[in-house]
Amino acid sequence: MAHPALLLAFSDHGATVTGDEFTDWYDNEHVPLRVDVPAFLSWTRWKAADGAQPTWAASYDIASYEDTLRPPYTTLAETRSEREARVLRDVGYMERRMYELIESPVLPPAAAFDENKRTRFVRFVSTDVKPSGEDVLNRWYDEEHILMLSKLPGWVRSRRFVLREWSRTGVEGQNDQQPVPRYLAVHEWESVDAVLDPEVRKSFLTPLRAELDTVLTVLHGRTFEYYRHWERK
Repeated sequence: MAHPALLLAFSDHGATVTGDEFTDWYDNEHVPLRVDVPAFLSWTRWKAADGAQPTWAASYDIASYEDTLRPPYTTLAETRSEREARVLRDVGYMERRMYELIESPVLPPAAAFDENKRTRFVRFVSTDVKPSGEDVLNRWYDEEHILMLSKLPGWVRSRRFVLREWSRTGVEGQNDQQPVPRYLAVHEWESVDAVLDPEVRKSFLTPLRAELDTVLTVLHGRTFEYYRHWERK
């Protein structure tokens, strides 16, 4: 059975492409071309809320990873406009990640969850562990961490994914080919005040988290705020 997938893209317009053109291309050409492709189930852009770079993220729920390997999805890259080809060539940073959903026993969404709306904030947390550490990572997320997050004000939903493929391009991006972490957690929030509070974060330092720290090789989180989404008519 095919698992649901997630396409996640991080980007910055760089020095050659202006911010106005980048936004116009993304909002009025790039995303709209994907709205009528059956593999896509949602289309959302986010802007950094943590002061870090890249500044932009786009997330797309996808029916399955297998759907991205055949038309009409593959036709998108084969029929790019002249402008799209130029922007993708000259953009400062473009990182594309494709994930599959991990069907773990995570909690259902909060009562405030509405699949037809977007939360105000999203936090993307990338992790990698030593080969011996996958069981500890899964236990931490499934038995402890997401349960703790769900009790905080503002939490809406958490999902976990495993990487299937990635690419990093752009004038600056092509110079960094450090592999993308294998695991991703996507936490959706209406407010991030509680989860970012230093005292709350201290409460996350449990014995299981200490065990996880012995096998973690990457733990990197980014917080973004809602910018725009699209709907299929």
